[in-house]
Amino acid sequence: MNRKIFVVGAVITTLLSVIIFLEQSESEITTVNVPTSNATQSTNQAPISSITVTKDKSSYSMGDAIVISGVVNSPIPSTQVTILILDPNNLLLQAERISVSSDGSYKTTIMTTPSIWKLAGTYTVSVQYGISNVKAQTTFYFEG
Repeated sequence: MNRKIFVVGAVITTLLSVIIFLEQSESEITTVNVPTSNATQSTNQAPISSITVTKDKSSYSMGDAIVISGVVNSPIPSTQVTILILDPNNLLLQAERISVSSDGSYKTTIMTTPSIWKLAGTYTVSVQYGISNVKAQTTFYFEG
């Protein structure tokens, strides 16, 4: 419980930038590439990080498990993925931070429970990795 409260607190500081990002993107799966340093044409240039996000189905009902997964290109040790679930009104419903495996993959399962999931409609899954510019999103429909 305390971990979730801490995660929500940490995520709220990035929520405004996430909302702006969500409003600017309309594709189902988005990959954003951002250099992790300002090095140019050098042998010491940092790798470019990118992230993808997918879900296992396009729509869900109450009680379903939503499996969210993706891949981080050039993962940085001990850097987590932040996952935000936004409801049809674009309000934060759920937030979670998860670890990335050494091969760059990540995966989590979120349960649709009546105590939290109240509105039918299109929900957005937004993921952020490390620096704030490495983001991706996807959407799904929740039937209620």
